[in-house]
Amino acid sequence: MHFTIIGNPENRRVTAFCNTVQQLGYAMPQVISYAGWLSAQEMPIIPKENIIKIDSPGENDAVRSMLIAKGGCITSAPDEFGIIKNMRPWYTGYCNWLQEMQGVIDHQQLPWVMNQPAEIQLQFNKPECQHWLQKQHVPVPHRLAGFNNYDELVDLMSIHGLHKVFIKPAHASSASGVIAFRKAGERVQAVTSAEMVQTPTGLQLYNSLNIRTYTSEQQIANLINQLIPEMVFAEEWLPKATLQGRYFDVRVLTIGGRARHMVIRTSNNVITNLHLGNRRGNMNEFIAVIGTDKLHEIKQLAEQAAACFPGSLYMGIDILLTAHLKKTVVLEVNAFGDLLPGLLHEGETCYEAQIRAMIKKQEQVHYAD
Repeated sequence: MHFTIIGNPENRRVTAFCNTVQQLGYAMPQVISYAGWLSAQEMPIIPKENIIKIDSPGENDAVRSMLIAKGGCITSAPDEFGIIKNMRPWYTGYCNWLQEMQGVIDHQQLPWVMNQPAEIQLQFNKPECQHWLQKQHVPVPHRLAGFNNYDELVDLMSIHGLHKVFIKPAHASSASGVIAFRKAGERVQAVTSAEMVQTPTGLQLYNSLNIRTYTSEQQIANLINQLIPEMVFAEEWLPKATLQGRYFDVRVLTIGGRARHMVIRTSNNVITNLHLGNRRGNMNEFIAVIGTDKLHEIKQLAEQAAACFPGSLYMGIDILLTAHLKKTVVLEVNAFGDLLPGLLHEGETCYEAQIRAMIKKQEQVHYAD
């Protein structure tokens, strides 16, 4: 049994996966770097029998710059660290690479791919992914689109009877550029991890580990207007349920169509991403609060969402329970949502579970043949 992983070799995702493969008694995987592929003139050769895992291109500035260039945006210097910029050309460049990857799969007739490129592409387009889920009768928040500035957003909210929304870049991750915005009469508020900085070239937005709250309408208008060119949409801000006085949502890792590893993400504010200083909730406390029936509902919803992506062995699905546990909806599907270190389900880590699931799938096909 042999594996190929495409990623950034220095990244903890790649090293953890390779270590797990070897701990399970298999050979060191073939590692193909994004940087090497993007800068080379020839496509890599992948042995036909290898199981392929396409991993995240993130957390590597050189790779980000190459993908932005591949998306048609040529800059004289790499983007500054943490700047919220060039999301659209990054996505276009990554889509171009994913199409190249599909070409390699087709040309080399590679049958064992953990996550199909077309589905990664869809999962990285949040509004399109939500639209696809909605067509499959998976509950998602109500979306607003088609606004070009702050004033148009406010008008659109009024038309739809909404006084609070989440504004999200279509192609971002890790809460980059996410704004929780509310307006009641003349009172406005925006909660975000984006920091506004006046530079010699004008206003710039930077990712921060600190959540900020803006209450000046002019500041908020500037913030939203600066973000809109990065391709954003807005969705209804559903009130999150609380656990021990903290807001929460749930990341569910599905593997082979089953809801497996679960993380309760809790926060004192409405943005729950763990890298922002938030923390994991206690599973026993969680079940005691919501009950086993609601837990079963969460798992069923995750599996319903996963069934919409039959070409993906695994995905991280973010699920929201509204206040008083009235509704359960899917917020996002994350192609690379399997980095959950230290988390066990049925005695397996996330990587152990997906490796064994893929091997089992391969063996079942061989046995059937």
